[in-house]
Amino acid sequence: MKLCSVSFIFGLIALQLLPLFTIVNCQQATDSCNSTLPLKDLAFDSSQLQCVEVWRVQNYILRYARTVENTWSFILSAPDSSAYIGIGFSTTGRMVGSSALVGWITSDSRSGSAKQYLLRGQSPGEVIPDQGDLKIINGSLKIESVSSRLYLSFQLTAELPRERLLYARGPAEFFPSSPDFRLREHQFMTTTTINYNTGPATFGPTMSPGPASSPPSPSSAYGLSPSILFFCMSLIALKIY
Repeated sequence: MKLCSVSFIFGLIALQLLPLFTIVNCQQATDSCNSTLPLKDLAFDSSQLQCVEVWRVQNYILRYARTVENTWSFILSAPDSSAYIGIGFSTTGRMVGSSALVGWITSDSRSGSAKQYLLRGQSPGEVIPDQGDLKIINGSLKIESVSSRLYLSFQLTAELPRERLLYARGPAEFFPSSPDFRLREHQFMTTTTINYNTGPATFGPTMSPGPASSPPSPSSAYGLSPSILFFCMSLIALKIY
């Protein structure tokens, strides 16, 4: 009986540790401003790019620079979560009325697409593909997946791009498709204001269209995940047995 109890406890411990191993694997897809860009065949010199961690929760990294006169080059890096990623340029800091660049790589064929969208309203029917007022240099807009991260790169013609930027991550396993390339509502979104000359950005809250999050559990309130808390309790139970 004692042996069965011990085996049962070890089985529960193994099941609880699986999410921890998943977290470790996800962390391998992180990027930082100290990382070397793994991209090749860029149309501009990436060594000139400034770098800002614009969305820490989602590990969105924005690199940018004025590479030639009135030409700005950007690379948005984000984890490949089988969803679209987007960056919007706004005059007011709001989504409505802004123009956005959105990219995705499908899970099945691993083919990538990127488009400009005009955010005329908040409903999917008011998000219009292949429209917007961003002057994109032909052939510069593309998306790549490298080491479980997405890299959305593009070049804009502007004396100074808009400083109020929006970032979004779409719902998992949904990808715009022909013929209308309609976007489903983002799962998460945040806003920043960036100073292109000095680099630092001010950050807004992360927003999602879903219900408000529930209060944290007692374990997470004290900085412990449920998996770690259960692991400690299992060890205590094992010692008693």
